[in-house]
Amino acid sequence: MYNGELFTLSRSPKNIQLLKNISGLLNLKVNASITPLAAWHNPQKAPKILFHFLKDVHGELGQIDPELLSAGKHIAICENLSMDDELTLIKHGFSGATKACSPAHAIMQMLDNVLEGNLFFSLSALSHYIQTQQKPAKASEQHALFQGITKKEKEVLSFICKGLSNSEAANKMNVSINTIKMHLQNIYKKTDCKSRGQLLVKYNQL
Repeated sequence: MYNGELFTLSRSPKNIQLLKNISGLLNLKVNASITPLAAWHNPQKAPKILFHFLKDVHGELGQIDPELLSAGKHIAICENLSMDDELTLIKHGFSGATKACSPAHAIMQMLDNVLEGNLFFSLSALSHYIQTQQKPAKASEQHALFQGITKKEKEVLSFICKGLSNSEAANKMNVSINTIKMHLQNIYKKTDCKSRGQLLVKYNQL
């Protein structure tokens, strides 16, 4: 049983081989369909991650179908990666990004983090994103946003927004990682957040 499936729209043998090299160590499989887009949209229970190999982040993101980004998790492997590029990727719902020159073990570490439900961007990019996205909110609006969250979910939210990973939060609360993931999914639904980045912004408005 695989822990998840990796996809890419790239037909480059080099890029596909990279995914194959890192997938086995994490018990993942690479979707080798000649129509990867159709395979990506097929419903499946196992986590699915789409790797985007980008030469120009700003230029190529505009060409990606928004519907494609609405499902699964997305990772960008970029020829060049500035903080501005990272901010753009976060806003588009990406879970992580790194440079194409990064060694395989670094990409594998990023993938492992994303599978745990964490974001993988530089701290400077995440901090800047939170600060620039913050908007003053009325107390009543803030209360309405978080009133449906349970005590346990608030505890998870507090740990996650302090920068703890899912596994670290699980250790703090003495529960399994799957329990943390379940709480996070409930929080996403109740706060209308689609990504960890959006959740960080809303939480820091409190």
